[in-house]
Amino acid sequence: MVDYSTKKIGKNLLEELKNALKNVRGWGSVEIYVQDFKVTQITERNIKKTSHSIKDL
Repeated sequence: MVDYSTKKIGKNLLEELKNALKNVRGWGSVEIYVQDFKVTQITERNIKKTSHSIKDL
């Protein structure tokens, strides 16, 4: 079992976070969810920017 404790941050957790950051393509975010001092979820969000106006629809 991989330990994702926030009290002692290990190499596995750092790798997961680095990979999540690398997966963000230009615009986006990485969210880290913590429960009972453990990272339980890492969410990668990519944002697609557009210059279209809703009047054009």
